[in-house]
Amino acid sequence: MRHYKLVFLKIIGVLISLSYCTLPAYAIEVSIAGFAFSGDFQSASERFPYTFKQFRDQQKKEDGANTFSRLVVDQANKIKNLEYEFKPGSSMTLANDRALMAVLVLTGETVAIENYGNYYKTFVNLRGDTLIFDYKSQVIVRSCPISVALFDATPIQPSSERISGFVDNLIRRPDTKGLITQFAKCLEQATPPHEGHHTVQIRKSEISPEALALFPESLRANPDAIQAMLADSLGSILASRLGISMLPNNIGHAIGGVMSMRLENGADIKLKLSEGDYVFDLKLNKFAKIKTAETNVSSTYVYGAYMSLNFLEPQLNTSFIATDIKNGETAVLPTGQTNSDDFAAYQDAIRGLFTKFSDALKQPGSKWLETAASVKPIEPQMASARETLRNCK
Repeated sequence: MRHYKLVFLKIIGVLISLSYCTLPAYAIEVSIAGFAFSGDFQSASERFPYTFKQFRDQQKKEDGANTFSRLVVDQANKIKNLEYEFKPGSSMTLANDRALMAVLVLTGETVAIENYGNYYKTFVNLRGDTLIFDYKSQVIVRSCPISVALFDATPIQPSSERISGFVDNLIRRPDTKGLITQFAKCLEQATPPHEGHHTVQIRKSEISPEALALFPESLRANPDAIQAMLADSLGSILASRLGISMLPNNIGHAIGGVMSMRLENGADIKLKLSEGDYVFDLKLNKFAKIKTAETNVSSTYVYGAYMSLNFLEPQLNTSFIATDIKNGETAVLPTGQTNSDDFAAYQDAIRGLFTKFSDALKQPGSKWLETAASVKPIEPQMASARETLRNCK
């Protein structure tokens, strides 16, 4: 009996030792700074009209429990990450060598309203970055772009209050389509940069005149916003599917290598933003709409997006991926429908392209990529990029 007790105690001792080996020595403290508007605060009301109005309304009501920053902090308190310990911003100490902070910074707000015969279609897109940065050195440590969108149709033109409700919903909603929820997901998968870590960035985003002509009229007047939408969409999908840290892009909200922002508490922050060690350049070349089937009640179409994608190391001018690529998504429309809104379907084609491309970067053997890419065979390029991106997590 004594022998069995000794064996049992030894087994327990081994299990305890192994459990300690699997835990990190300590978790790095990160203070949650809350919510911020990117760029010059004086122009925030022009660049983020709906979000900024809600921000001002919250200030007037003195409703501290429902501010965007409060919601960000509350969400961060629920995050479980073995390598980072997230705490309210008030707990930050500047006595340490580093003072890490995390912030949800809003970088883009796009609203488009178009009339299609008997109804109005509303498109709302909010874009941001989940940043972990060193408050002392003003250097970004980890970054994850996020982007959320919705479409709505109404028989009358939507009021300003209705659009404000859409914006508020996109920020607060608890599912995966909410901005704050995506912020939390980014922090959950964030890891400290390892020695020899390399950075990745969407460097360029372009759109051809042919493709631009098929965007809603209210968006065609602002091609910079479309370019930012494309860049942030690709960046957010790459970060989510591959688990890599993506530097914020310079499109629209960073000037001269500096990303500025103002926190809800009034603090102005200026972060150093250099070009990534590796960069993606993309160009939206054209759209296509092809009818593939028709019945008495409906018609089936394939909506296609055609792009050029490049992945390279700018310092050495080394190209890993350089190809045209296409993707089609199917949509069924009522037969005889006129004044149809194709924009939502084209957006599905773009997002599908980015998602399938990211999945092909994560896992070799994509059948879709074999036909979607203009370069044949494409797998040698993907294999080279895949190996390079392993050092960017």
